[in-house]
Amino acid sequence: MMRLVNSIGFSLAAVALVSCAPSGEGAAGNGADMQLADIEGAWSLDSEASRIAFASIKSGELIETHFFPGLTGEVSQLGETVITIPLDQVETKIDQRNERMQSLFFQTDTYPLAEIRASVARDGFADLPVGGRLETELDGVLSLHGIDSTVYANVFVTRISPVRVEVATTEPVIVHVADHNLEAGLEALREVANLPSITPAVPVTFTFVFEATGAAS
Repeated sequence: MMRLVNSIGFSLAAVALVSCAPSGEGAAGNGADMQLADIEGAWSLDSEASRIAFASIKSGELIETHFFPGLTGEVSQLGETVITIPLDQVETKIDQRNERMQSLFFQTDTYPLAEIRASVARDGFADLPVGGRLETELDGVLSLHGIDSTVYANVFVTRISPVRVEVATTEPVIVHVADHNLEAGLEALREVANLPSITPAVPVTFTFVFEATGAAS
């Protein structure tokens, strides 16, 4: 789902609904003058503050928005990043449509999860101050429906507190159904919904918030 990671890694690849309130006293402390480079250890994804969102386009003109809650993830001490997407939690705001997306499109009985993976060069934004933001182009790997593809995104990286960093898309990323062998599932959705078409290119946005779990060096 995304040009998700380069100098920051993807830094890690959905609608930005993140709490930007500074974190309290975390494991790494809360000094506003502390540099990111001083924080050791892993960074964990804040599941409540993070999500991936996407839109479906039906009959060439009807646009509906959906999202994935319940994301989990981590950036390790060595910079290895994994974001796990629970496909069986897809939220379309209609229960029956959720079930159809799970069973017909994502086939969650066989493929319950998707992953975004990348390697992070953390020194690329080590001097980012609290409240500071930089824009970068990221790339990573999306594993979906048993198929890996390279994904790309333009993102803003914002240090929202001494120990919290937000990574959010600056514009939608287009994911193509064919890249993950999901054409049959899309056709099954189209048929059961009795629609003339569902566009096989999906705009995706994301907001990821990471919190330091290590101690300041």
